[in-house]
Amino acid sequence: MGIFDFLNFKPSDEKLAKKLVEFVYDSVETEKGVRVEDAICVIATIVAERCIEVTNEFSINSHEFEPGTAVFSEKMNDTLVGPIATENWNQLPKTAVFARIKTRINAHFSKTSYPSLTGIFESYINNIDETEWGNLNLSIPEDHKPFLLPLRVGYETRKFVDKYIHFESNEKTLQIAIIALGKILIETKKALDPAVALTMTFELINGMSKTATMTDEKMTKLQSEMNNQ
Repeated sequence: MGIFDFLNFKPSDEKLAKKLVEFVYDSVETEKGVRVEDAICVIATIVAERCIEVTNEFSINSHEFEPGTAVFSEKMNDTLVGPIATENWNQLPKTAVFARIKTRINAHFSKTSYPSLTGIFESYINNIDETEWGNLNLSIPEDHKPFLLPLRVGYETRKFVDKYIHFESNEKTLQIAIIALGKILIETKKALDPAVALTMTFELINGMSKTATMTDEKMTKLQSEMNNQ
């Protein structure tokens, strides 16, 4: 097979995003169906991990931080919303992750559905010491909070993303994850209050992109410690 034949068979971003969407739904499906809050938790956490890879201050697969601890980063803020703080969603740089997500879903959500930009960051800072390990204290009604632990979600979904989605670069993988996130938010819009869905989405991305990930090395150590107790 020549190089041009290979290029013709390379999956498009849309096909890979669809594959990722199907994986997310399959991951959270139970006998009762798919709980939207858990599907959003999974895809938002995947986006967050890929933001970490693009920002490149540490690797999601190998680092010296304690998993679950906060990792503050101005560079990550630049990745998410740009270098200048703003409350106006329309003033975000087009290259910022939050702006790229908004572009994908904007035609399907009203202006009032979007959370306060400053509120997303303030909620994260104010709740760091109040959050259980591996989780985020989201500012949404209790009955809409995900049943899943985001730190565990990131670890358990990473191998699939690396094997079936991550074919080119970290930036390309992030773009595919953003497309998949947009599809899920649009497809589940009628099942969950849009304001709740978007608040959860952006707070999860912000919080988990600033959280040290679980790695194989750390998991092995954790399991060894538990076995020795």
